[in-house]
Amino acid sequence: MSARILRDRQEAAAASVRRLGAPDETGSEAVLAQTRAVGTYPTIASAFFACTPLQVDGSEVEGAGVTFVPDASRTIFAYNLGTKIPPVGTRLIAHSCSGRWTFLYNG
Repeated sequence: MSARILRDRQEAAAASVRRLGAPDETGSEAVLAQTRAVGTYPTIASAFFACTPLQVDGSEVEGAGVTFVPDASRTIFAYNLGTKIPPVGTRLIAHSCSGRWTFLYNG
């Protein structure tokens, strides 16, 4: 193999790596959710909690109120990284981390 072919391949591989970007540059997926009880609600903070995704509805003008609309057709399970147990009905922002949803609730 010639040096030119190897150099071209190395440059193509380096360009691919640069296009990937660092995880902190692209961020993570997030969802606005509300905790709910599906069966037995967790009694410890470090556990998965059932959550319903929420949609925000209202006029997008300064000072306007909003309505939170639950998506009753979906349930996601998010792990609490915090130190307190969120009460049923707590609204939170969950982030996707390695294919799992996580949130931080410290009371």
